[in-house]
Amino acid sequence: MRYGSVVAAVGIGLVAFAPWIPLALVGWTIFGLGLSGTVPQLFGAAGHLDLEMAGTNVSRVAGIGYLGMLAGPMVIGPLTDLMPLNLTFLLPVVFCVVASASARILRPRRAMVNA
Repeated sequence: MRYGSVVAAVGIGLVAFAPWIPLALVGWTIFGLGLSGTVPQLFGAAGHLDLEMAGTNVSRVAGIGYLGMLAGPMVIGPLTDLMPLNLTFLLPVVFCVVASASARILRPRRAMVNA
């Protein structure tokens, strides 16, 4: 999760500052590669959090993902009134950095051994 988020942040950062379109396309590719490893980790963590509520937890993660896909353009669009479009892509960079910094939450709890 941590490394995938960092890769995604680098990719979308490259998109934000790319001076020409082919480099921006490379940035989008790197962004997608980074996220392609993090999304399954989120679903896996949600499914293993509470085995009795695994389906509910996975559906919540999926719902939040859909919310992000739908709300992202609605947030980025109005931001273009305040700044250029390329700089609005720094918002996903921030989200990727937060995801990387909070990745330790996904670590499985160690089984407690009664001594």
